[in-house]
Amino acid sequence: MVLASALSGFAQAPITSGIERMVASDAVPLLESNDAETRGEAAMVVAATGGIKHEPALLEIAKDTDPAARHKGMLALGLLATPTAISQLEAQLRSIDGRTNDDGVAAAYALGCVPTDRVGTSVARTLILFGRGSWKRQHDVLVALLLGMATHPERPERDALRNLFDNEANKSPAVRALLLQMLLPIDRTLDEKILRRTLRRGSLPERLQIVKWLATRAPTQNETWIEDLEHIAERADDAQMRATALLALTRKGHLPALEIAARALKSSDPGECSQALTSMLTIGGASMRGALEQHLLVEKNPVRMAAMMTSFLAPPSKELITHAISVAANTRLPIPTRAAAAVLVSRSDKKRAAPMLRDLFRGASDPQLLASLARALRRSEETPTALTRLLDRPIALAQHGNRWEALLSASHGEAQRQVLSVLKDRRAADENVRTAIKSWRKAMVLGPQKTAVPHVLGVALN
Repeated sequence: MVLASALSGFAQAPITSGIERMVASDAVPLLESNDAETRGEAAMVVAATGGIKHEPALLEIAKDTDPAARHKGMLALGLLATPTAISQLEAQLRSIDGRTNDDGVAAAYALGCVPTDRVGTSVARTLILFGRGSWKRQHDVLVALLLGMATHPERPERDALRNLFDNEANKSPAVRALLLQMLLPIDRTLDEKILRRTLRRGSLPERLQIVKWLATRAPTQNETWIEDLEHIAERADDAQMRATALLALTRKGHLPALEIAARALKSSDPGECSQALTSMLTIGGASMRGALEQHLLVEKNPVRMAAMMTSFLAPPSKELITHAISVAANTRLPIPTRAAAAVLVSRSDKKRAAPMLRDLFRGASDPQLLASLARALRRSEETPTALTRLLDRPIALAQHGNRWEALLSASHGEAQRQVLSVLKDRRAADENVRTAIKSWRKAMVLGPQKTAVPHVLGVALN
């Protein structure tokens, strides 16, 4: 088994582009940076491109005296995924102390992120250990391990996962939901009786996980769940539960779901409102487009306006485009609402959308919104917008971390060249180097988790 892991760890180098290889090459000297965060960020970038020849340096950063470097270095070992790197991560988690401290959180997530064809039995052996200590003290480390594992579905550790799920001492809703997330696709012994009991008595995260799983299945597999899904979509207390159940009914093409969606269209929750519009378009088809457009034209609530414009993927009429342009230009409305309108316009009239997208990109601050605007702008222009038209002058790299990340995720050529320029400049200010390598890592290597994570992991990834 060790030999098999060793061969897979070295035989499957990541597929990288030329620009990724150049950035990784320029990041190598930063492994010795005086700035701890920069050392850690560089370690992740180098490891992600299969930097096996730099393994000794990466192993050392994972033992760095500064946690800002050490925790990122541990994440780098998970990306490197060599036998030695995996062994070092597993060793951190063998003791009770190692499974209850901050280093354990980083090591656990890194170990969970190792691809299943490289990890061998390391994860299974580690999972077994959590049943031997305090669930409360080990909680964050176990959550981190499960979050990492969730990045590679179809896990081979079914027995170890099921033993943790069945353990009567396991009371954590977060842990039980993550265990369900991985068990549902692979454990056929989780039958309808068990799942229905969990839907009645389980915590909200557990119940939500079951409904999410139902929504991923083939429509024919959910025949016996239709009444349950209808009940949840109409009456569940949680908006995400209702929206997810509506999604499952929509994928089934369940006609009565149209009435449920029509009522949900008035929801104050953007996710539920968005799903309602998507469901009506999907089930109702072209016949629903005109009615939904009229609904959009008269809607005044900014949150619902943004949700519906984001989900309206049908070809818009000239009237709706004109309305969306007026919404995008209305400075009295929140930026997310204006951005949703501009993106809607960009799907049909790229020339008119581009200046609005540029203006909104300069004013937005939310990372996810910036990424959406950057992608829409990239699709709307024949050549990427010059950085001077997107960032304040003078262009101060350290002041625009989220914007750089968004532009890099949209493959903005000038942003890529600027990152390379900073990394090559040995006289560049530390804060600019740190921002450049961190923005690249978050956009191209390992970005922030979109779900709640243990604090230590959030610091390392954000």
